[in-house]
Amino acid sequence: MTELEISGEKSEVKPLKILSSKEQINLTKKGKIVIISLPPLNKTEPNQWQRILDDFKTRLQKIDTSWQLGTKVHLQSNDRLLDTRQISELKTIFEQVGLTLDLIITRRRQTAVAASTAGYSVRQETLTSTLIGENETEQNQDLAEPLYLKTTIRSGVEIYHPSTVVVFGDVNPGATIIAKGDVFIWGTLRGIAHAGAMGNRAALIMALRLEPTQLRIAELVARAPDNPHDHNMAEVAYISSEGIKIYSAFNFNRHHDFISAKNYWLKL
Repeated sequence: MTELEISGEKSEVKPLKILSSKEQINLTKKGKIVIISLPPLNKTEPNQWQRILDDFKTRLQKIDTSWQLGTKVHLQSNDRLLDTRQISELKTIFEQVGLTLDLIITRRRQTAVAASTAGYSVRQETLTSTLIGENETEQNQDLAEPLYLKTTIRSGVEIYHPSTVVVFGDVNPGATIIAKGDVFIWGTLRGIAHAGAMGNRAALIMALRLEPTQLRIAELVARAPDNPHDHNMAEVAYISSEGIKIYSAFNFNRHHDFISAKNYWLKL
């Protein structure tokens, strides 16, 4: 056992435990993207996060870092919860070796909220969706809880969620919301919104003010109207027999019914 003399007293120094490969942050280059995967949480070790960061910084000094300055990082946090402080710590480490954090992939809603609030693109996945693959059918639309974001979605940010997305704020031009369920914007939609992304034609896009760059519902696409309405009335975009239409949000469900046999909304 190693001992250290401090003020005449002997103090025991325990050697640091070396992290196994399963406990380390893993880095993989894939084309022009660097994919960084975080290890699962070890609930029995309270200081695990700092040890993981220290280990990662040490290994970064030894591995091949021949990527171009500003190379984008896709961070896979998986089931690990991240707050804005931890995301900021990782961002700083990446920037020190010329990497730019671009996308955070997570299965945890809290991490998705923290990441989007910090201004990063987010793709939220579910454990079930990773098992059944990309060919999900309409009955799987409600696998995840809705994602509630209390922030303005800035240009360049893309939010992907396997259910409904609710934004309490604006969606700026250059920003994109992709949801397998509905998209509700409690503000102005000026960017791109894609509802029913896996083919759910019953999905809706609603905003207090609709000024989108583009609207998508299921496989249909509509561009912004040449002469947008000059009013402050909330509106809903939906699939009708003639394609995507926009209607007043007031009493929408009383005036429309989704006809499953025809796979579109019918105005009553």
